[in-house]
Amino acid sequence: MESGRRKGLNGFLSSLSLLCVILDIQLNGVLGATHVEIEQHLEMGRKLLAAGQLAEALSHYHYAVEGDSKNYLTYYKRAAVFLAMGKSKSALPDLTRAIQLKPDFLAARLQRGNILLKQGNTQDAREDFETVLQRSPYQEEARDQLMRANELVELREEAHAAHHRGDYSTTITVLDRVVELSPWDPESRELRAECYIRLGDPRKAIQDLTPTTQLRNDNRAAFLKLSNLHYDLGEHQESLGHVRECLKLDQDDKDCFSHYKQVKKLSKQLDSAEEHIEEARYQEAIDKYESVMRTEPNVPYYTNKANERICFCLVKNKMAAKAIDICSEAHQRDPRNINILRDRAEAFILNQDYEKVTAFCTIQGHGSFVYELK
Repeated sequence: MESGRRKGLNGFLSSLSLLCVILDIQLNGVLGATHVEIEQHLEMGRKLLAAGQLAEALSHYHYAVEGDSKNYLTYYKRAAVFLAMGKSKSALPDLTRAIQLKPDFLAARLQRGNILLKQGNTQDAREDFETVLQRSPYQEEARDQLMRANELVELREEAHAAHHRGDYSTTITVLDRVVELSPWDPESRELRAECYIRLGDPRKAIQDLTPTTQLRNDNRAAFLKLSNLHYDLGEHQESLGHVRECLKLDQDDKDCFSHYKQVKKLSKQLDSAEEHIEEARYQEAIDKYESVMRTEPNVPYYTNKANERICFCLVKNKMAAKAIDICSEAHQRDPRNINILRDRAEAFILNQDYEKVTAFCTIQGHGSFVYELK
């Protein structure tokens, strides 16, 4: 029996040895194949990058990085693809990893410094440029970029000083150069947007704030501010779109949700009023626009718009006397609105007050109306 056990044990050990040999052979084969595959992915990534097929190139570099996480060049090459795609945030970790694996890799340091400078991170950018110059004192790009980083520090101080004393025009002028040097810095754009708002130029504020929604990971404040700016300009659909983006980031954001309910209600009323007008249901449209004025009495655009459209509906309903009153009020609030001028002229015609129409048209300089009346 003891002999049988020894035979069984010897057989098991023999089988185990054979299994280990087989596994060793297979493992070596896999490792060899993986190395070959990595080289193939790198070569395909290079060709696709040269052909401008960036998404396809990126997928090959992903495989290469996963296959060999210790190769600093692979990280650097993938960072180059991210940069070509305009994804600097994604490129930054790859450049940092390449530098960690090879601290004297100056090309990666220079590239990282360039990104950091554009992001407005002057301290870390200067460290990268200085490191490059320590190892390569005549590196022209690093020297030029270091000068720009130093300039950026001075300009920021100047901009904040001008803003502190309330000189918003000077602040904007200085920030123009700041944004030129660091276009991916949300803080500078947000400060310039605030200055534009102070100076009564919401359109330019919108232009500055829009990219900051992408430059910060969770920029609900920018989405809400954009929504408010569009709302005050009467662009309720754009306002609704921005506040929805805020709620996508956090559906429980109280400020965004409160504004969303207001914009949603107003937008629905405005759309419904215009639908009634398209269907020639003018009294229903009037009722809706009166609701609009109750919903938002504090933003002049919506009151002016409501009065303009109510004026139009009253004319269509041939309510001449009331139309003249409403149209005249609307004209006082918005004297350059050609639609109100036209509708009030029609109200005068309905009221058979042709002298007022002629006099009105002559004063306003709309000769076409005078010609039609004659």
